[in-house]
Amino acid sequence: MSMEILLVNKSTKKYYTYPLHEHGYWEIIYNLYGEGTAIIDEQEYDFREGTIFYIPPETLHRKTAKKGFIDASIFIKDFSAIDGIEVGYFEDDVNKTFLNLLLLAYDTQLKEIPNAKSIISALGDVLYQLMVSWSASAYKRNDSVEAFQSRLAENISNCDFDINSELRKTGYSSSYFRKLFKSHTGYTPVNYLNHLRIEYAKRQFQLYHDSRTIKEIALQSGYSDPYYFSRLFKKHEGISPQKYVSELGKYDMDALTGIHYSD
Repeated sequence: MSMEILLVNKSTKKYYTYPLHEHGYWEIIYNLYGEGTAIIDEQEYDFREGTIFYIPPETLHRKTAKKGFIDASIFIKDFSAIDGIEVGYFEDDVNKTFLNLLLLAYDTQLKEIPNAKSIISALGDVLYQLMVSWSASAYKRNDSVEAFQSRLAENISNCDFDINSELRKTGYSSSYFRKLFKSHTGYTPVNYLNHLRIEYAKRQFQLYHDSRTIKEIALQSGYSDPYYFSRLFKKHEGISPQKYVSELGKYDMDALTGIHYSD
């Protein structure tokens, strides 16, 4: 699915109510500020900061909020209802991924750079796929888990990162949160962090091959003990870091691109 974005618009003032109206195109609405009620095709929805709707053409809708609201809209020519659901209703993730992409599209539109249309179109495709992933029945979302995932990702290279200390900051008992985290990700928090770090190390090896030592890559990947790193790497990948680097030297194009050429 490729979305053709016609216009990205952002409110310049606070509204308390917006009258019943419709558009000739699909619309995605992102609520930037405030909480209240949206009426879409006679159905009532609550909204807050980070709430996202997609609305089909010629569908009457309005919003009200006692303390006011500010939102942004994307008007789209080509759009397919996700899972056959005509009115989409989502919440952005804790990193505000959807919002950041939307604002990038808005800024790109304002700058009117030569390839702005192509950039906005590409961003539209990413926004659509985000909504697809959030609607997937197998994908379970939890704000606390997403926030912890982000915290782990921020500390890939931090050798002093104390995961047990971070677990205590979640507001849950450590044992409960470990179970919660695994139910949403398939990993324990420690295994998830090790997975992130080993994948990061692999990318470093792909970039630098043998121009950096195993010890240097281990340190970059959050492991102060290169021997522990090597054991963990072999457990995850089935080969040692030395063997991995050696294989990259033979097949670096395959390793970097994922494309395999035959004679």
